[in-house]
Amino acid sequence: MMLTVTLPVYNAMPYLRAAVESVLSQSYRDFDFLIIDDGSSDGSAAYLRSLHDPRIKLSVRSNRGLGTTLNELFRNSRTEYVARMDADDICEPHRLEKQMAFLRDHGDVVMLGSGIAFIVGDRVIEGVRPLTEHSEIRQRLLQKRPGVNHPTLIVRRDAWAGVGGYRFAGAGEDLDFCLRLCDFGRVANVPEALYHYRLRKESLTFSTRDETNMGYAFAIACAKARERGMAEPDLEQFRQEWLRQPIYARAAQMVATAGESLYRLSIIRRAEGRSLASGAYLVTAAMCLPQIALSRLMTRYRNDASESTLRPLGKRGRATSES
Repeated sequence: MMLTVTLPVYNAMPYLRAAVESVLSQSYRDFDFLIIDDGSSDGSAAYLRSLHDPRIKLSVRSNRGLGTTLNELFRNSRTEYVARMDADDICEPHRLEKQMAFLRDHGDVVMLGSGIAFIVGDRVIEGVRPLTEHSEIRQRLLQKRPGVNHPTLIVRRDAWAGVGGYRFAGAGEDLDFCLRLCDFGRVANVPEALYHYRLRKESLTFSTRDETNMGYAFAIACAKARERGMAEPDLEQFRQEWLRQPIYARAAQMVATAGESLYRLSIIRRAEGRSLASGAYLVTAAMCLPQIALSRLMTRYRNDASESTLRPLGKRGRATSES
């Protein structure tokens, strides 16, 4: 056995069943399935306790946060590779088979992601094709953009241990982890959309955006320090300096973050069939993020021309080929 699939769960109903079934029904069958319920109060733990697949190893405990939970899942794994999965998303049936085949053919890759499609209600919309070259992936991460899609990752366990796992629990831990893995070894993406990421309006909140921007800025500052052969900044000292920034500097970062949320809202409105609202959100997002507006707009119009990019979910949450 070479693979462990990990699933952190926190109040994931009613989507948890589809997520779990999409893992258990994979064409690649030889894996452990480690699940930690991180203090759910919505029935998630009861559902997980009802499962009887021998591959599942379940732990239910009090809430400790995502970074801590991910480290615990990696630490408890005993296989060469460890796969990520979020509790409200869906794997394509051949996700693990295709990613593991890539890793067998590219033994130097320490972190492998894939393309994604977005789930909005009962519809699926294709996402942007991911980058596949290591240098391009790292450069995009340094721009606070998804060079790899965090929940799609399969990571070599020795690489997780080599970088010290997730270093802090909170906003930015994913970017920091991925950038340190870029410095540890080669990273790549399978370009095919093997993972369906659920977009929900209620998850697009601005309440934690300032903290998120601070975490991302810290991750990038650490990566640039490593690149120059310098000591990384201290997290708490960096936080204090961040809070002392001029208001206009933090405002500019908030505008860029708002652009990402508006872009995702444009996807949601498109799936709802509200084309005018979708276009308005997309144009507003482009005003907030002019440096990436052209690529996003080109992708949008290319997708609009393809009937296969907007399709319903089938049984057990899988996308169908119907238009």
